[in-house]
Amino acid sequence: MYTQFSVASIISRRVYVILLGLVCLPVLLLMPINKRTRLTSYMYRCWSQTSTKPLWLSRLDHGASRR
Repeated sequence: MYTQFSVASIISRRVYVILLGLVCLPVLLLMPINKRTRLTSYMYRCWSQTSTKPLWLSRLDHGASRR
């Protein structure tokens, strides 16, 4: 039902997030808190996504398997 991304796709996504963070750093420091939070939340979602499954659902499944 959900597909896992390849390792190359995950690495390229993380490189993209690092470059986006470096480019946006000066702008982030001057942005209001609510916009800064929205951008960093987007970057975190891109960083941690490894499949087409929504991130909240994968975290829920991971938490349920721990118990």
